[in-house]
Amino acid sequence: MAGLPLLLVLAVTALVGIGVAVVRRSPPSREGSVAAARRHATTASVGAVAAGVLAALVVPFSDGSWGTGEPASGGRELMLVPLAFGIAHTVVLTVGELTWPRPAGQVRRARLVRRGPLDAAPAGLVRSAGAAVVLAVLTVVVGALVADGDGRGISRSGELWARSSGPFPGWFYGGPALAGLALLVALVGAALWVVATRAAVLTADDRIEAALRSASAHRVLRGATAAVLLLAGGLLGVAGTAAHSLGSGPTPSPLGPVGAAVAVLGLACVAAGLVVLCRRAPGVPADQPVPA
Repeated sequence: MAGLPLLLVLAVTALVGIGVAVVRRSPPSREGSVAAARRHATTASVGAVAAGVLAALVVPFSDGSWGTGEPASGGRELMLVPLAFGIAHTVVLTVGELTWPRPAGQVRRARLVRRGPLDAAPAGLVRSAGAAVVLAVLTVVVGALVADGDGRGISRSGELWARSSGPFPGWFYGGPALAGLALLVALVGAALWVVATRAAVLTADDRIEAALRSASAHRVLRGATAAVLLLAGGLLGVAGTAAHSLGSGPTPSPLGPVGAAVAVLGLACVAAGLVVLCRRAPGVPADQPVPA
């Protein structure tokens, strides 16, 4: 089963991320509303990871090949595994934000604050997400321009010879990737908007409310950024391998070293995606004792 190692890596990394979040948690909250919000956020986070892993396991066999021992034909479904994880992860987190605990009690307090979708998001993750999307789009565009007419391979020829290599991320693979990427970006934008506009947590310490909202935005961007980096890394790895093979035959060409460099860049993107997936969300500061 060709995609099994990738799926296992994704599942194990997600479980490690959950373990890090559980072990390195912030001090318990004294305020009931804060404790309820943190429980809700933890439940949504664990559910999002579980849904993402399940989607990643199902997508490679979405053409009905389950039980045959072979992934879906053409490899397109296998390529979409990271996007499936990111989309399912984002949808569940959005549902969690929509069902965020509402303020309760006879007396309520709220600050009048104008929030944008990116105001609570960590700046580093926002930049990483933007760079990952740009890299993935550029990879698909360049791949489509360089690939053969069928969008599956790459070829070069001389006067008396012709060689081809594949798979290569032409339009056959890049089209579904762009569609899935566009859907993921739209879902992330909607999720960040929900995070920005959801009800504030009733607490005497405004730092706690800010940390909870920042953690929500972090979780949304963390899963999506990791998914896009894994997608870009996979596409670059496939492209680099095909180009290196094509340029390393009996008639060497610059494609050989260029392909090797592209493949290494792909591996770096995959590693970066796994690191981002394990990044811990901002912790809640120790709250002050509630006045009697």
